[in-house]
This record gives sequence, C-alpha cells and structure tokens, in this order.
Amino acid sequence: MKQNITRCILFSFFLCLSLVSCSTKNHTDILESAIDGVGGREALSNLNGFSIKSERDEYIMGQGPEAGHGLMRLSAPDVTVSHDLNQQGIRIDLVTNLAARAGGYIKRESTTLLVGNAGYLSEDDLFGIVPERDKPLSPDKAAAAIKTERLLNPHILLKELMDQPDLLTGQQEGGNINGHRYSEDEVLPVTIDRIRQTGKRTLIATQNWLENSQGTTFHDLMVQKVEIDSDWFKRWQESVEIDEVDHLRLVIKNDTYPITLFINPDSGRIVKLKTMEWDVVYGDLELEVTFNDWRKVDGIDFPMLVKVSQGGAPRLEVRRSLVKVNSSLDEHYFSPPVGVVYQHDEEAAVRGKYLSQTIRMFTMAGAARPKLGSIQLEPGVDLIYALPIDGIYTMVVEQEQGVVVIEPGMNDLKGEEIIRWIGERYPGKPVTHLVVSHHHNDHGGGIRPYVANGTTLVVHDTATGFYQGQVNRPKSKVLMDALDRNPRPADIIGVTEGESYTIEDPTQSVTVYPVLGGHTDDMVVAVLEKQSMLYAGDLYVSGIARDLRSGTKRAPNVLPFHSAVALDETIHAYNLDVPILIGSHDRQSVTYQDLVNYIND
Repeated sequence: MKQNITRCILFSFFLCLSLVSCSTKNHTDILESAIDGVGGREALSNLNGFSIKSERDEYIMGQGPEAGHGLMRLSAPDVTVSHDLNQQGIRIDLVTNLAARAGGYIKRESTTLLVGNAGYLSEDDLFGIVPERDKPLSPDKAAAAIKTERLLNPHILLKELMDQPDLLTGQQEGGNINGHRYSEDEVLPVTIDRIRQTGKRTLIATQNWLENSQGTTFHDLMVQKVEIDSDWFKRWQESVEIDEVDHLRLVIKNDTYPITLFINPDSGRIVKLKTMEWDVVYGDLELEVTFNDWRKVDGIDFPMLVKVSQGGAPRLEVRRSLVKVNSSLDEHYFSPPVGVVYQHDEEAAVRGKYLSQTIRMFTMAGAARPKLGSIQLEPGVDLIYALPIDGIYTMVVEQEQGVVVIEPGMNDLKGEEIIRWIGERYPGKPVTHLVVSHHHNDHGGGIRPYVANGTTLVVHDTATGFYQGQVNRPKSKVLMDALDRNPRPADIIGVTEGESYTIEDPTQSVTVYPVLGGHTDDMVVAVLEKQSMLYAGDLYVSGIARDLRSGTKRAPNVLPFHSAVALDETIHAYNLDVPILIGSHDRQSVTYQDLVNYIND
C-alpha cells in the first residue's frame, strides 16, 4: 500500500515537473520546435512560394432571414491561391456558382491580386454596381485579404519570425481573449441555398426552430426546405476545440491584437492560432484558425484542412486538394491589370486589418472613413453615397425641426461623416430619427454613431432586441467607436406588423410601413408624404433601375423577384400613392409603373 502511494506521489511529481518544464520553455526553443514541425529551418528558408488548390465554404453572419439569427453559406468549388514570398505577391483565382435569375446557377470567376500592400480585382460585376472588369481594391479591402491569407498559412508567420524574432513577446499566457462568442440561437438556422426568384431558402436548423417557425407567414414565404441537424453547430465547435493547456504557445506582436500560436509539444505543428478583431455589429470577436490533416510536400508540411471561426461560429472552411512548392510561374503572373492604378491609404489599411473578416463577408461595404457624394432628388431630399463606392445609398430628409436619415449602411465611419455632412448642410438641425430598412449588416450595421448622436431608431418591431444588443455590447478592447467614446442608451421605436409610424412634420412627414414577407421578416419601407416617394431598401427597386439602364428585360419564362412582388403587395395593402421608388443599392429612381411593368411583362 505504501509502495503504491509512493508511486502515485512520484508520478504526480514528475507529471507536474513535466508541465512546469513545458510551460516555462524558452520561447526561442518553442519557435525552433514550430519550425521543425513544418520541415525545419533550411526547408522553410528555401520556401520561396507555393500554390494551393482548394474548395472553400464561406459563412456570413448578419445575412439571415431573421434579425440576430442565422448564418449564410457560400461555396467556392474551385480556388487557387498562389504566393510569391520573395516579392510579397498573392494571387487568388476563384470560381463560384451564383444562383441565376432564371433559375439554376451560373459560374462566376474572379482574380484578386495582392502585391506588397496594393490590391487589384478582375471580375465581371453581375449586379452592375462597378461595371469595370479590372479595378483597384480599396486599401482596407486589400489589407483584409492579405491578412486573411497570412492567417491561413502558418508558414508565412514562421518565416516572419525567423527574420524578425523580436516579434515574439515572450509572454506565455496568450489566448486570454474575451470577445463575443455566438450562441447556437444566433448561428442557426444556416442558409445553404437560396432561390433568387422566390427568395426561398434551404436551411439547416434544429427541430425546435422548425416547430416554432411552422405556421408563421415567415416560414411559408421564405423557406423552401429544412434539413434537421440539431448537432450541426456542436460538431463544428468540437472540430476546432483543443486542450490549450497541453500545448506550447508563442505570442506574436500584432497591430490589431496579439496572435497566439498553439503548438503540439510532440510534433511541433501549429494546431491553432487565436487573436481578436472588431465587428460593426458585435464589437470584439474572437478569431480562431485551426490546422489539421498535415501532409508533406517536397520537404514542407502543409495543413490540408483549415477552419476559421469568428466568435466561435464558422467563418471559413478550406479543404485543400493540391499543394505545389516553389513552382515556376509566368513572369506576368503577379502583374497588376494594365492601366489600373492603386492608391494606398495607410489609415484605411489599418482599419482593414481591424475588420478583416467583416470586410471579407461584405466586400462592397468597406471599413475606411469615406468621402461622401450627394444627389439632390428634391429640395430637402438627398441621396448620400460613399467614395469609394460601398453599394448603399442613404436618404437624408430635411424637416422643420430636424433631419431624418433612412438607411445607415454598415460602415460606422460613414455614419459619422453623414452626421457631419448634415451639420454643414442643415446647420442647427439635429438628426432626430434613423430609419433602418432591415437588419442585414450592409444595411443596418452602422447604427451606433447615430445612437451616440442621440438619434431615435425606427425599425421593425421584431428587430428591436437585435438593435438593443448592438447598442448595449461591452466596450471594445480592440477599436473604440463613437458609442464607446460617448455611451448612451438607445431610443428605439418598433413598428408593428399591419401598422405604421409617422415622423410628423408640417413640411415633410416620413411614414414607416412594415413589409410582409419581403426579403427578411423585419423589412420596412419609408414614404415621404410630400413627394409621394418611397424608399424600398432591398426590395429589388435597384435591380429594376439597373435593368432600365442596360435595356435588360425579364424573360417570359423567368419569375419576377419575390421581393419586388412583396413591395407591390405592400403598396396595395396600405393603399400608398408612391409614383417614385428609391432602392438602397442604386442612385437612380424608378417609377411605380416600372415596378408594375417588371412584374407583369
């Protein structure tokens, strides 16, 4: 008995000693272990470039049919990423299958080129927002793309550390990140397919969600098919979990937030990295990347399965099928498109790093402080847009005692600039109300500067909790926005289904109406009483404007978009006289007759 106790004591002692030794291991030695884990210092030094062929699933938060609920999955079946590590060149050739207007899918090809800190994009813009095929990336978008590829490839991080060992902090604690983590209720349901004409979706959901949604107007109008998989989110989390205590750590200095590498003490392989970023809706979010299924290619080990989690929810899954090392590429392979000029802005690039994954999810929105352009529709009624273009047109309406803003968009700095613009254009008049058409991040993500300004929000009643959460989140450790600097509670007015809310004014009243089954379950439209003008948000008015410019006409065998039909039904339900229609995604107005023609012709 005494011998057994002695053995247990000795075992515990040596175990503790081993753990202490592991935890106190010099970070220089840990770095060498990680270098050995990918093939050794010589092999890594000789790594001049690599090309990786893969499939990618991208998950977008803030684009679901219900406010505060749901992911959307976009799949790219053919992705080739090539790195020139000597010249700091990255080329991303991507093929996606996009739901077609006439049903089925069309192939969409694009090439993103990143050279140094410059970025370029070559693609056919199917929506006609930026029609040029070859165009420069804005500095924030370029920085976001560079950062993403850097985090997906630990070899790049290790080569940087070999050249700059002072990037290591020497800290061993690492990973102490307390950003927002999504609940299952925020993640599910997951949209895995959406039919463009009807707006109906195929979803992965829980049985509980299905039971609660069946019988509602939302379910009938928006759901095509539901796949019940109650453990879907749990399986993702389990697939990216590691016991961090059992791993060696390296903490890398980073201008956004330190990056912590978790290294298997036996193999030396990097199994996970953690850092933190900022998001316009949720504030500080944990960003984790896990590396699995390592395979040796020409003396270098590469992870063939890479998963990126943001806030504990899926963000990106990369399934690699082929890796080539130090392959010879055409001398023009990393050459920018002829005649396209990139203009760098370091302040914008830094913002891109802070919001890399938010920008990657909503590529049109941007994150930098924009310059504003304006279009006067009527005296006291303006459309405001950002330069470089962000795809969202905000309406500004002057009233006798103040100003009403319709549609903030996503970029918080754009909101700050619009408030400043209003102060110059209409001095002495406060921004009294902000109308948000729906919760999708590119439309409703930029509310916080308006709340900081004392502006009342007007939204659909079903979305009030979502916006309260956006307002009341913890103060950021990564990036302080206007509301962090000037905290105050939000005054939120929820418009109930079947009713309306009028922002009364003797010169220009604005009335907000809920839409039934239009794109999301929290969609509203705003009507300017004096001009008989309607702001339609995402209800396909902008698509009709682009059709009119291009001479495109809906073919007889193609259904009209569901959201356009929902808008027409809303106009009839409330007996609205609105000859002029404005959409969020285009500067050109259309007539109500244009809408009728689109639906019926």
